[in-house]
Amino acid sequence: MKGFVNNKVSRERAIIITQTPMRITLAGGGTDVNWYSNLKGGAWISASFNRYLIVTLSMTEDPEFIGYSYGEEAVQGNSYKMIPNLYVKECLKYSSVTKGISINISSEVSGRSGLGGSAALEVGLLHALYCYKRQSVSQLRLAKEAFRIESVKLKRDYIGPQDQYIVSLGGIKYFERDTSGKVIFEDLPVSLHTISELESNLLFFRTGIYRDAHIALKEQKNKASTREIKALDKIQTLGQKAKKYLLKGDIDSFGSTFDEHWHIKKTLSDKVSNPQIDKWYNEAKKMGSLGGKIMGAGGGGWFVFYVKDKKDAFRKRMSQLGLEERKVKFDWEGSKLLVNIS
Repeated sequence: MKGFVNNKVSRERAIIITQTPMRITLAGGGTDVNWYSNLKGGAWISASFNRYLIVTLSMTEDPEFIGYSYGEEAVQGNSYKMIPNLYVKECLKYSSVTKGISINISSEVSGRSGLGGSAALEVGLLHALYCYKRQSVSQLRLAKEAFRIESVKLKRDYIGPQDQYIVSLGGIKYFERDTSGKVIFEDLPVSLHTISELESNLLFFRTGIYRDAHIALKEQKNKASTREIKALDKIQTLGQKAKKYLLKGDIDSFGSTFDEHWHIKKTLSDKVSNPQIDKWYNEAKKMGSLGGKIMGAGGGGWFVFYVKDKKDAFRKRMSQLGLEERKVKFDWEGSKLLVNIS
């Protein structure tokens, strides 16, 4: 978070660009959600990786103008309320910067891919807005405020803070959340060899299916029966096992936790999987994968499989089944400032 202000640059030339990564949940996913962690606490391992959302914010000559573009969405006028994206609109309102700017957002992954894209948007835009106001801001504050915007301001009390924290902070981290909602975290001290093996053995594939994670999350909260609680208890316990395996460098045992997690997760909602996703998963197991995950709340997006051996044959078979591989490396910086002329 360095270099927020250059007082020699004219305000009329203000342009700010931020870059925020996507995320993968490595263990304990789902235990961060409010309704569960308020009862039992939560614990999970997340990592950010090298697919990014870019926010470009520039000052306009007309102080009453507001411009916005993101993919096929584009609006301009004199009121931020015209912006169709709820995340953007709420971030502008929260920051009290609602005019005199133009915002362009681009992402390296499609929306509804299960990779934390909405959190990356919240964090990246807040980061740019703080820079625009010439205010320094920590990554932790960005995470907390982005989560508050979505869970409180947008009244999505069924979510958890996992996405906002990891895309803001970056790296591979272990998180705990107590029943009061307090989040603590630490960098997971895994060896360079373990990191290299993870990047080699975790194979990512785009399914081409896009879904709304909020539907599955709302369903879980509304059901919130003993069955759902017990399932998340198992996921939290499994996450602790996964953490121990990673710290020991026993990545094959870590990879095997994916399979156990998959079968538990499917009991949380009938929207986690479908016949096509089950077909991909079962074929992946036949081809030697120790286990896999569908990103986010499930139902589509990206798949990640842990594959130790015969990776080329595995890739070929997944391609034959219609999955598109995406090469991935971990990101170690989190949300960062690329350009700041303000």
